[in-house]
Amino acid sequence: MGRERSGVSADPSDRPSPQAGGLKAASSAEGVRGGLLPSTESAEGSPAVLAERSMTLRAALFLTGRIALMLAGIAVMGLGIDIVVKADLGNSPISATPNVLSIGFTMVSFGTFMLGWQCFLVLVQIALLRREFRLVDLWQIPISVFFGVCIDAFMALLGPAAPTSYVASWLWLAGGMAVLALGIVMTVVSGTVMNCGEAVVQAVVRKIDARFGTVKVGFDLACAALACLCAFLLVGHLAGVREGTFVCAAFTGVIVNVYMGFYGKLRDAARAQSKARGESAADPLVQRGSVSSQE
Repeated sequence: MGRERSGVSADPSDRPSPQAGGLKAASSAEGVRGGLLPSTESAEGSPAVLAERSMTLRAALFLTGRIALMLAGIAVMGLGIDIVVKADLGNSPISATPNVLSIGFTMVSFGTFMLGWQCFLVLVQIALLRREFRLVDLWQIPISVFFGVCIDAFMALLGPAAPTSYVASWLWLAGGMAVLALGIVMTVVSGTVMNCGEAVVQAVVRKIDARFGTVKVGFDLACAALACLCAFLLVGHLAGVREGTFVCAAFTGVIVNVYMGFYGKLRDAARAQSKARGESAADPLVQRGSVSSQE
């Protein structure tokens, strides 16, 4: 009676035996091993997970390559500016105003004015882009420091090398403009963070939808004009600005347009070749499918 009231079965055969429980546990374990239940190892090794990891790795490598291209472009720009300075026909437009300010205020170094000028250009970008300005673009400031280091390093490497005649100075200026334009194109093509001057040009391009090189010419001429104004106000005559400054301002953007045109042709050719490879790889499959359907 006590057993029936307590709800416990009186028949020992109705109770679960330890052996039966062990068999159930063993069968469930074998089911997991046999793939009846999803396992962590099979999920991690699935094609979808492997494809996702491969895409992540490719994206990381692609971003690394873009950053390397940007840094290389900054270094090439530094070399180009040094060659322009060595030509002794005037500073480049982007550095003309800080140079004039350092002449007018001798207690402040050229490097300090250059850094302040770069920060001012960042503020110009913020004023132009407003909400479209990205916080990542603030990396332009440390990049400007790297830019200055490259300028000093290449100036030390060039050492006493300098043109010996007025004609040679123009040749140096032409070479410096070509190198400078190449560095600008490298930073633009990288699609990452550009130097402050080129970033201002890019901001204007986004607003008015114009060619980069054309806006670059206008920006450089504006920088040269501002340097002339500062020279007359602070020194009383043109200091640090010569004929080479205006030539560099007028033609560097033109050279950039030429380089960008070549880059566009190479990019289109590479895309066409990649598309042709994809179609040629798909043709045998199509032919095989048509043959099998005929059979």
